[in-house]
Amino acid sequence: MASRAEIDAEAKRPMAFFPHDANAHSDIKCRRLLRRGGAEAYGRWWLLCEQLAATDEHRLAIDTEEDAELIAEELQLDSADELMEFLAMLKSVGLVEMPGNGYVWSSRMMRNAEYFGEKRANGKRGGRPKKTTSEKGG
Repeated sequence: MASRAEIDAEAKRPMAFFPHDANAHSDIKCRRLLRRGGAEAYGRWWLLCEQLAATDEHRLAIDTEEDAELIAEELQLDSADELMEFLAMLKSVGLVEMPGNGYVWSSRMMRNAEYFGEKRANGKRGGRPKKTTSEKGG
């Protein structure tokens, strides 16, 4: 079994993929997002998730105008101001956290990262340990 430090280190690495439940739209947070922003906002939410998954530590810097503009471009928004409005809507429905430290992140993506971090860390250990002679019964 991998140590907590090994799992944490692996969890910070970018993820090549993450689970997207077939019924994610039925989640209360996503239903609120669909109601407030429509399918366009819902699509942008998943674009943001892709960015979070592909980023070290699964959080995005939003503390400078340039950072916000770069994310806005990825989400096909026209400005940093539009991005901040969109992020505020995501925060209001509970899909992202913006603790005031210049970053935005999602607890869902952090859970995904933790899961994959554990898998990666345990995989580095080479699978199941070999049984000793006494465990084999011989």
